[in-house]
Amino acid sequence: MSGFSIRNPYLIVVLCLVMMILGSVSASDMPVDMFPAVNLPVVAVATFYSGMPPAQIETNITYHLERQFTLASGIDHMESRSLPGVSLIKVYFRAGSDPDADAATISSLALSDLRDMPPGTYPPIILKQDAASIPVSLVTLAGSGLDESKLKDLGQNFVRNQLAGVEGASVPQPFGGRWRQIMLYADPYKLEANQLSPMDVVRAVNEANVILPAGDVEIGRNDYDLYTNSMLGAAADIAQVPLKMVGSHP
Repeated sequence: MSGFSIRNPYLIVVLCLVMMILGSVSASDMPVDMFPAVNLPVVAVATFYSGMPPAQIETNITYHLERQFTLASGIDHMESRSLPGVSLIKVYFRAGSDPDADAATISSLALSDLRDMPPGTYPPIILKQDAASIPVSLVTLAGSGLDESKLKDLGQNFVRNQLAGVEGASVPQPFGGRWRQIMLYADPYKLEANQLSPMDVVRAVNEANVILPAGDVEIGRNDYDLYTNSMLGAAADIAQVPLKMVGSHP
């Protein structure tokens, strides 16, 4: 090869120039992506049960789902974490599997196992993981004088909506904090004395906390819709809700 190069120097120079030109043209046309699409056969499953401790989450939810997921083909291994009120499971499939088919399989297996979980368990959330889903920025909210529920409300309804307007951004649900809610504690002895059950309390509160259409009224050329608004505006209003009506008397 060296002898041929010595005998044909001009040909070797021309070949080197051609390679340099082709390399420059190819480099300029080569697409560059900061987050290229990478086929990672990983499916994450998040299941929620508010208030359940980690030990019970692992026994009643995580263990059942892991055993159910073994029915899927092509699984390499699984990782799981049991947190207060949350079960997180990552299912890793072997290279070359179809991520869409893997996610569909895990979703069907998780939903089929929902009937065997404790009553009140939220349906599992199934997420496919790829390079584009890896978080590149973390926003932490903190405020003096604001409790966890107010910070949760601020992040969910204001900060998240503003970040979602950024072009190309995918903003997940805020993690942490507490949802705004009113805890209603019923006296079991008073309920039993009045022949009532906890479901009567739930039914009464749900029926009282509604907005219903009540018709419409025409005034001149305008037509207005009317609604009956019985939404409870404060925690003290719940105490005024009648639990049961006997005739016209609560």
